[in-house]
Amino acid sequence: MTLTRPGPLAPEEVARPTAVPPCAGVPPLGEGPLSADVVLRSRWLDVLLGDPAGSDGPRGRTVTAAAQRDPLPSGALGAVLPGPADVRRVGADGIVRVLRPLFRRDLGVGFAWAVRPLSGVLGAAGGAEPAGGHGDLAALLGPAALIAAAGGVLHTTARLVDGLIAHEPGVRQWQPVLAAVFADLLACESLTAVALRAPALTEGGTPALTAAAGYVVPHLVGQALDDLELVLNGSGFGPGTTERRTLAKLAADRAAAGVDAAATAARQARLIQALPTLADQAAGASRTLDARGEGGEHPQLRRLFRLGATVAAGTEAPGADAMPAAAVAAVLPEAAARLAGRPDDDPAVAALARVARRLATEQRRLRLPYPTAGHSDPADPVTRGLSDRQALLLLAAAVLGVGQEADGFLGGPHWALLALVRVTGRLGAPLPATDVDPAGDVWAELAERTRQGVDCDVYGTELLWAKAGRRRAGGGT
Repeated sequence: MTLTRPGPLAPEEVARPTAVPPCAGVPPLGEGPLSADVVLRSRWLDVLLGDPAGSDGPRGRTVTAAAQRDPLPSGALGAVLPGPADVRRVGADGIVRVLRPLFRRDLGVGFAWAVRPLSGVLGAAGGAEPAGGHGDLAALLGPAALIAAAGGVLHTTARLVDGLIAHEPGVRQWQPVLAAVFADLLACESLTAVALRAPALTEGGTPALTAAAGYVVPHLVGQALDDLELVLNGSGFGPGTTERRTLAKLAADRAAAGVDAAATAARQARLIQALPTLADQAAGASRTLDARGEGGEHPQLRRLFRLGATVAAGTEAPGADAMPAAAVAAVLPEAAARLAGRPDDDPAVAALARVARRLATEQRRLRLPYPTAGHSDPADPVTRGLSDRQALLLLAAAVLGVGQEADGFLGGPHWALLALVRVTGRLGAPLPATDVDPAGDVWAELAERTRQGVDCDVYGTELLWAKAGRRRAGGGT
């Protein structure tokens, strides 16, 4: 997969939002190449929101006040925000990608302008068109918004730490922490994107995958936010600084956006109910994969993980080619075998193969209690433990699946190794012996992204206003 990175478009090359008549130059979603259309709409939304660091833009530092004045934006900004009909045109993951500039700036505003309005009308649309992924999008908009908002804080924090290193060498201690946060956010985004893409390619829906993403992502991002607070505090940014106030507001907005610890309890209950179904599907998926033989992965599986390619409801006709939702979980043993068979002698690849094998073993052990789990009390500690472990294993499968279909940094082993090492630690499973520390390479990628003005997402998206920020800071181009 070629990671999508929009072409250069400096802020001065586009009209200011106040000078743009409503909908000028904004084609409806779905006209032209879908992936390019998603990028165009996302960038145009970024233009209309204005420079996030500028005080003069109508959607800059005053974006929260603007949301309070305009609960639902109108004019050009209102027109560029996607609606339920767009889900069928560009896919649920395309909608999230369009909205990322809004989510990245302010979780509370993103909830008020996009999550709440879209979720309110997607229950009815989902009932009418179950194949459209409406229900999955409604369930995952909040977690997707949280990932984007946390990515914005990570980008700022990493840029600050990278800039301080020359003068304060002690801040180097935070590089591995930020690398781990980066790997976790990439893993969370991978799982969420796969869960959003899956309904168009699977049979019978993907309730377990959706529930797992909705449950585990807020937990992991919450831990990432705690780590970011630790780094900022340790780097000399006290509670009164802009960076800490931004982080505090994000933490406060989690409850209103339905992505705090209390809100995830319902998602965990849904995951528990889906565990027996997942076990049955897993058995069927294993038989299918065994029948196909070596290299006999389901034909739709690679398309599921190819995040740069749009998968929209109505453009697919799965029929006999539809795959069971548990085929995603089958990626763990398949990826472990594929990595072990690679001819190169990269120690990071070998280490990734060993960790993937370990997680595949954990997955086989975990499926034994599934048939009774769905009938257990969701408050039962054993049942909750099963759901925790399954959610983490699906996260690991998404990481490996996305990594094997990507190129560039995302197609390399280091971020996946770091993410899977952290999954293994959360499971309490023993780690295979290795001399490879992937944190250095992951930090190097993160630091370079902050220097080049590239987002912390799986697509490596260029940040539209980054050049303006660099000019204000140093007068350069």
